[in-house]
Amino acid sequence: MDVNINKIKSLLGNKFRENEPLASHTTFRIGGPARYFVLTQSSDSLQEVLSWAQKNKITYIIMGGGSNVLVSDNGFDGLIIKIQGGHLSIKGDKIECEAGVMLAKALGESLAGGFSGLEWASGIPGTIGGAIRGNAGAYGSDMSKNIVQVKVFRNGKVKTLSAKDCQFGYRESIFKQADNKDVILSAIIGLSKADAEEARDKAKKIIKERAPKFVGFSAGCVFKNIEVTAEDAKLFKEKYPDFPDQYVEYRKIPVAWLIDRCGLKGKVIGGAKVSDNHAGIIINSGNATAENVIMLISIIKQQVRDTYGIQLSEEIEYVGF
Repeated sequence: MDVNINKIKSLLGNKFRENEPLASHTTFRIGGPARYFVLTQSSDSLQEVLSWAQKNKITYIIMGGGSNVLVSDNGFDGLIIKIQGGHLSIKGDKIECEAGVMLAKALGESLAGGFSGLEWASGIPGTIGGAIRGNAGAYGSDMSKNIVQVKVFRNGKVKTLSAKDCQFGYRESIFKQADNKDVILSAIIGLSKADAEEARDKAKKIIKERAPKFVGFSAGCVFKNIEVTAEDAKLFKEKYPDFPDQYVEYRKIPVAWLIDRCGLKGKVIGGAKVSDNHAGIIINSGNATAENVIMLISIIKQQVRDTYGIQLSEEIEYVGF
């Protein structure tokens, strides 16, 4: 990769780095170096970097808070653009914010303004842009329920997409499709006026419930839960009577339940371990490699497939593999 980097270096200063270790930029604390690394804090600087990368035909990946991602031990032989921070404002019953704003900050500002709608996101790390891309969700809701519109950088121009244009699905969006090159710049999030104390209490309750599950360095839930029809949920319950009734109602088979029932909670490969607190999470005990995690994922998928005939699909994304 023969690239003249002097221009981008002079433009960004110490925000542009070479051979930057990525372990320190992910919640997993795993990953080798990126050949090039840029930290951007506004939509304008992000567009400048994107234009430079595209002009020089540099392969790049956007990174937000570094959650929900596993980086190869060999790192990434391209450009990592980390979006961090940005502008946020509340206008009426909507939040307008740039992609690098943390989801937690958007939630905090909404609660401070007496609004509800984002309480489900309590305790979830990551940025608004990452949450939109993966349609992050919990407790029966997700980003698709909040998004009014999204601004993206496409082919050198800024485009505005509606929520429908984003093609949201379960932990999916148009931005995760292989042929999609849009980069999320900002979003408008819809909220509802609410009893401030009630909304805060709901957020605190969710944080209290989530906190014990997410102990240690991890990328969050590794696999997507299994969506099924009402009929299939009933049939699954008939076959496995100890399957909780609440999940029959939700028409989902929680991956953590499957993994736990396979006896894999606490399973260790090197420094990677299936969490004792939540079987859907793999934690880095302090010295885990990406290879350790990959091996553990393979074992989990094989045992769940052999036991239940269910093929698991990862929620986390792979970088550099």
